[in-house]
Amino acid sequence: MRVLFLGYSDCGLLNFLKDRCDVKQTEEKISLESIIAYAPDIIISYGYRNIIAKDVIDHFSGRILNLHISYLPWNRGVFPNIWSIIDDTPKGVTIHMIDEGIDTGDIIFQKIIALSEDDTLSSSYQKLRENVENLFIDNWEKIKQLDFERKKQEPGGTFHLKKTSIRYFKKLGILNNWEIKVGDLKVITDEDIINEIRDIRAKNNDHWMDVVKLAFRVSPTEARDIFKKIKYCDFKINELLKELAENDKKQERVVSQ
Repeated sequence: MRVLFLGYSDCGLLNFLKDRCDVKQTEEKISLESIIAYAPDIIISYGYRNIIAKDVIDHFSGRILNLHISYLPWNRGVFPNIWSIIDDTPKGVTIHMIDEGIDTGDIIFQKIIALSEDDTLSSSYQKLRENVENLFIDNWEKIKQLDFERKKQEPGGTFHLKKTSIRYFKKLGILNNWEIKVGDLKVITDEDIINEIRDIRAKNNDHWMDVVKLAFRVSPTEARDIFKKIKYCDFKINELLKELAENDKKQERVVSQ
């Protein structure tokens, strides 16, 4: 049996397959022509960093599997182990078919995996990798014969991009600090964000007052004229806000006539 293995060059699963199959492994971007030349019976993607082209997916439809260390549909995309902790979403591993989306294909096998507060971000990653490889090995007989049921992913779930993840991890103070324990991870809540907005607005009000003081100190007459215009505009806005608030009553009167 011929297997095209896309991804990790050093993992237990690759060694498992090499003991049983004719395996070609690569982390490089592949083309349909190169794959056809090798003529694999099945394609396994695991830790592969490139997008598989549509013509490859179409040609090998039903024969391309991906191993993902999240409990899909939760945490599609990058850093699934970390996001499952931050978002407090289901933690686990999934083997699924590959389609044109990112981690959106039909689910073949999956398993919930518990993480403890003593797990680190690094150890949680290793734990999930070990479990997804074992899930594959335990079901190898079905996988090699393509003898398995396929289940559509449930609607919803979550998805994360690398760029936004890195920015958020930096804000949390965990960027390049994968030894932090799960139980020590401080999650930024909605209230934290609101409080930060409040603090920034308070600082900005101070800046606004500084501008007002400067204007009246440098040119009080012109500053006063400008503030009269501001006062008039505020008056008009308040009138419009009042009209907007009572507009539903006007509409009710028009409808009833």
